[in-house]
Amino acid sequence: MPADSGAQPGDSSLRSSAQTAANLPPDELPEDNIIGIRSKCPHFRILIIGRANAGKTTILKRVCDSVKEPEIYDVNGKKVYPTTLRGEHNIENQMIFKSNPGFIFHDSRGFESGTVEETERVKNFIKTRAASSTLAEQLHAIWYCLPMADTTRPFLKADEDFFDLEGVGNVPVIAIFTKCDGLLTEVCGNLMADHQGMDPSELNTKGKEKVEEVLTNRFKELQKHHFGPAAHVYTQGDNVHSDEGYAECAKKLVQVTAGAITSEALQLLFVSVQCNNLDLCTFYAIKRFALTTAY
Repeated sequence: MPADSGAQPGDSSLRSSAQTAANLPPDELPEDNIIGIRSKCPHFRILIIGRANAGKTTILKRVCDSVKEPEIYDVNGKKVYPTTLRGEHNIENQMIFKSNPGFIFHDSRGFESGTVEETERVKNFIKTRAASSTLAEQLHAIWYCLPMADTTRPFLKADEDFFDLEGVGNVPVIAIFTKCDGLLTEVCGNLMADHQGMDPSELNTKGKEKVEEVLTNRFKELQKHHFGPAAHVYTQGDNVHSDEGYAECAKKLVQVTAGAITSEALQLLFVSVQCNNLDLCTFYAIKRFALTTAY
């Protein structure tokens, strides 16, 4: 993989899209078509944040339709994994899945410990990317995994500190609630205590509805912060650790991320790298055609 390549400012033939892409001035935007956009910015760049064992890699594999581990490159384009141990972590490293090379992922491993050094490293990474003058080097979205295994303490201080960040530009954040089985078990237990003799299928249905209500309220709590998430998704199913549960979550994640992107150019870029999601590509192609023919 080549090193990070920034989008080069174009000439007068480059025109702005309906909204400004990230923080770029209008005269540095790529053309409002997929060929122009991909020539200036060939990858969609995502930072994924979350504690150890929060399900981050599982989510990425489902999004990229891969059963293999990603290849990892440093900022100079040199492969560092699998040629070295993956534990040698650097947030600047770029994770690429061969099944969908249109994505570049960055992993904030270690963020959950809440030490000043690690938290500042994540903050500086986001702010530096936000301040970049080239679209290809900027961060385009953030996926924040929040495991719900601890039902009494869903958010750590490090989580709350992150959502109070300032000066990070217009990067959309999507909250991903993972490992919700403990929450579902707790909810169903409370329902059984309040409604003894409830039919098992009804219990399961009402339990899932209650879990969705709880997670929606937790999402609203995060939205009260300065840098609150734009949307949220969660793992579903009777076994939320199953491939089916994560596959459905990943599908929804792609949909809400596309909807959270406010730049038409970036939205077009995001949809264009969805080589494994024909439904999403078709939806936005029809939407774009309708908007184009309306004027």
